[in-house]
Amino acid sequence: MILFLTALLLLTIGALSLFIFPILPLSRGHGSSGSAKLIYICFVFFLFAVLVPFLYGRQGKMLMPDYPLARRDILESEALPRYMAQIRRMERYLDAAPDDGVAWEHLAQTYRKAGYYDEATAAYRNAIAWGIPQDISNWHALAETLIQANNGRITGEAQKALENVLRYRPDDPKAVYFLGLARVQNQEPQKALALWRYLEQILSADDPWLMVIRERISALQETLQIDLRTIKPQAPVL
Repeated sequence: MILFLTALLLLTIGALSLFIFPILPLSRGHGSSGSAKLIYICFVFFLFAVLVPFLYGRQGKMLMPDYPLARRDILESEALPRYMAQIRRMERYLDAAPDDGVAWEHLAQTYRKAGYYDEATAAYRNAIAWGIPQDISNWHALAETLIQANNGRITGEAQKALENVLRYRPDDPKAVYFLGLARVQNQEPQKALALWRYLEQILSADDPWLMVIRERISALQETLQIDLRTIKPQAPVL
């Protein structure tokens, strides 16, 4: 935004000068008039041909495809009514059948797609309460929705949801990963390394989580300047 406003200001100055400069009362001397016009030409050339492209080249994203505002408005206006219609239908159904865990799960998913994270969180709680506790997908979804609602912060309830995943699947890589991330956020990086080193040991060589975990371990090791041999792998403690 700052880049855009700066470029807009410079372009406006240059554009206005094209109209204002010719009518400005200059000194009657031909020498001063010629010098002023030369300075003006150099200024406009520098502004349009050098400064604006330089600023955009440094800060802009020239390879990013355009996404017109009108198109965004159309997509949002089409998506939101569709989600709201689904939500209203499921809410009416659940008023009559509040013990339907599957319906609560579908409602939670729709809330989440529409960006209603608080409502999605409440619906996932009901899906778990009226569904099958061993179904870790709802525990995962609850944790992820809470993380989204808190702008990436892994709150206490999100951690509890992840721990419940591990009660039914002790080596679930996603749950262990996020619990490690919670340790980082809580200023406990060594505990995070212990969890991730444990996960690194139990994952198979072709598991896609292995690369993610190794990258996290490497980045954290570089930040802490620590010898990994001093960090003993530690399974999650529930």
